[in-house]
Amino acid sequence: MNRRRLPALGTLAAAVAAAVTGGCSSYQSYQESRVTLTEQWFGAPQAVALARLAPVGGSRVEGSVGFYQYGAFVVVRANFLGLAANRDYGLHVHEGRNCADIGGHFNPRGTPHGRFDQDARHAGDLPNVRAEGEASTMYAFQAGALTVTEGRNSVIGRTIVLSRDPDDYRTQPDGASGPPLACGFIRPG
Repeated sequence: MNRRRLPALGTLAAAVAAAVTGGCSSYQSYQESRVTLTEQWFGAPQAVALARLAPVGGSRVEGSVGFYQYGAFVVVRANFLGLAANRDYGLHVHEGRNCADIGGHFNPRGTPHGRFDQDARHAGDLPNVRAEGEASTMYAFQAGALTVTEGRNSVIGRTIVLSRDPDDYRTQPDGASGPPLACGFIRPG
C-alpha cells in the first residue's frame, strides 16, 4: 500500500465513523455520506453508465440514474421527479434489454430475491427510494454486486425500473414492489 495514503485512510475511517455515530437522520443520508467519501477517496470513476427514466403506464414519474465504477464498488446516484411525498418506492436493475419487456430482476448468480445488504439476493436488488418531499428526490447507494465494466454483473444493456410500491425484501421473485412507474435503458456514459 502506498504509505502516503495511510493518513488518508485514517481520515476516511474517522469520517465514516462520524457519519454513522453522528446521528444521520436516515439510512439514505448515511448512504449519501458513504458515497461522497467513496467518490472523494477514489477520484474519477473507472467507468460510467447512465439511464434516463421515462414514465410507464400513465405515470408522471421520470428521472435519471448514473452508475459509477470505483474499483470493486459501483456508486448508484439517481434523481426522480413526480414522486408522491412521504412514500417508499422499489428500485431494481432488471434483466430486460428494453422497457417494453423488462424481464425479472438482474440475477446473474441465480439466487433468491432478498435485501440489498444480504448475500442471498439478486445483483439488481437495490434499497428502496424514499421520497421525503414533493420536489425532486435524490438517491445514492454504494453497490458491491454490480459492475459497469465488462463481466457477468455488468449493468450495461439492462434496464433500471422504479416501482410503485416499496420492496419488502421477502416476497419472491420481486419483493411485491408492484408495477413500474418509470423505466430506463442503461448505456455506457
